Amino acid sequence: MENFCEKSSKELLQNLKEAEDTLFNLRMKKCSAALDKSHMVNFLRKQIARMKTFLKQKACQVGNK
Repeated sequence: MENFCEKSSKELLQNLKEAEDTLFNLRMKKCSAALDKSHMVNFLRKQIARMKTFLKQKACQVGNK
């Protein structure tokens, strides 16, 4: 698992965008029955949730200072 604490908000946003794009592509492949690694859909969903959580925490830390 990646360490999101060490990344900047800009890097997290970039990784989040890439993960969302990948998730979209995997979902399209799943609909057309061309997806070999179906577990990757759940993995990416959880990674996206983690990234959003860290972004929210960083925003709260900036707002409290």
